[in-house]
Amino acid sequence: MPNLHPMLVHLPIALLTASWLFDLLAVATKKQEFERTAWWTLIAGSIGLAGTIATGLAAEGGVAIGESARRFFETHEQLAFGVAAIYSVVLLWRFASRTRVPSRGTLLYFVLTFLGVALVWGTAWYGGELVFRFGVGVGQ
Repeated sequence: MPNLHPMLVHLPIALLTASWLFDLLAVATKKQEFERTAWWTLIAGSIGLAGTIATGLAAEGGVAIGESARRFFETHEQLAFGVAAIYSVVLLWRFASRTRVPSRGTLLYFVLTFLGVALVWGTAWYGGELVFRFGVGVGQ
């Protein structure tokens, strides 16, 4: 079976970042269209995140990870699990808020989603380093 992880990684990066930006626009402009777009990009990004993590775990046993890359790999994996934890909370919070930006704890919500986006990008950076600096998964 081919390693599907590289094909999926861009979905959560783009969609979860877009969701956060649309949430900001929704609050700034009070337009429901932005809020709905943020919700659907959050759903799609979370599905993409689940697929990315699942395929990353499946790929782990099939790629050679040199000793010099081991620390980067472990950090990449831990960050991905952190992202999954944050977005699990965010999704539940949005469900409880009837898919809207929470009216209570809005600042906390935005801090949490910003942290989620920052961790998504940090996870992506470590993944990029694994491929482009250490050659993990290249030519395998």
